[in-house]
Amino acid sequence: MKNTITKIESFYVRVPLGRPLKLGAIEIPDRHYVIVRIYDEAGNVGTSYGLSRNAPVAEVVHNNIIPIWKGKSLDNHEELYNLTTKANVCLGTNGIFFRALSLFDCALYDLLAIREKQPLYKYLGGESKAIPTMLVGGYPTSNETEETLADEMELYATYNPAGVKIASTTDAFKDGERLRTCRKYLPMSIPLMIDCVWGQTDAKTYAVEVQKWEDLNMKWIEDPFLTDDYENIRYLSENTKIDIAVGDEQSGYLNMLRLMDQGKVNVLRLDATVCGGVRTFIKIAKAAYQRGIPVACHVFHQLHLHLACAVPGVDIIEYMLPESDIESYQRLWDNDLVLENGTFTPTENPGVGTAWNEEFIIRYKE
Repeated sequence: MKNTITKIESFYVRVPLGRPLKLGAIEIPDRHYVIVRIYDEAGNVGTSYGLSRNAPVAEVVHNNIIPIWKGKSLDNHEELYNLTTKANVCLGTNGIFFRALSLFDCALYDLLAIREKQPLYKYLGGESKAIPTMLVGGYPTSNETEETLADEMELYATYNPAGVKIASTTDAFKDGERLRTCRKYLPMSIPLMIDCVWGQTDAKTYAVEVQKWEDLNMKWIEDPFLTDDYENIRYLSENTKIDIAVGDEQSGYLNMLRLMDQGKVNVLRLDATVCGGVRTFIKIAKAAYQRGIPVACHVFHQLHLHLACAVPGVDIIEYMLPESDIESYQRLWDNDLVLENGTFTPTENPGVGTAWNEEFIIRYKE
């Protein structure tokens, strides 16, 4: 089989949102994606996409990754990955470089599975199974009312998800009021989560409010503090009955070990498009499994579904319904998985199995 990498490309696609979002201090007027594609001699193409967070991720792929990989043999991908990491050690093991490397590695594994005519989970040695899904929504808006929040919760309940996650206002008292409203209209059998968008600084004060939520069937509190604030994360973890989940925008194997061992997180959030790619996702997830810490995936459900079927302990993936109008990625492809009884089952198409909407991508390409 022809196994030389002949072409690599990376570019941006900026897709409008139905309404601007606010995530703590982060303003999100649209979704800015990076797409990475890798071609081999036989004409196979591996593709990945992820959020740029308005950082120069595509430029890093062009300047720091393509020169090392173009024209090289796919047989040496493990060696080349390690070389790429070492050649860019001055950029650290976290941040923009690793986001670029992650997307490259995800595209690479898509290509490797396509070449073997296997779905990615099978290429990785996994088995097809239904993976529970949590639905994401509840982003605070200036015109939110109890009725609008109720409508959203009642919609999510019809899908019987493994949980519903809302976004924080960064005001703990207001968050408590909103969580109680959500619980009023969401069956008690469906757990609640809240993404606290790194908005807190004092675990002792925050724990007092969080303890008031313990009767709401909360599955977890996500990202209450900056990710390397191990002391506050550990204090909150040890002083509430609610699990603490951290990690979805972070990268690097050692960094994740510190989160688990020093931060004492109860749930490790992982995103293959950020943490170091498919191979590092697997390595981190195995370390979490050995520690008895469940892994919950961050968006990009098509990719993460395959990984959840290939690695033990990956318990849940998250999804944003098209009708919730808080995500745009559904417009990048022509096919999607079917959400059945709150679960997704992977496609049997080769690779990740995404059929890309090339016309749309060209239209919004930057």
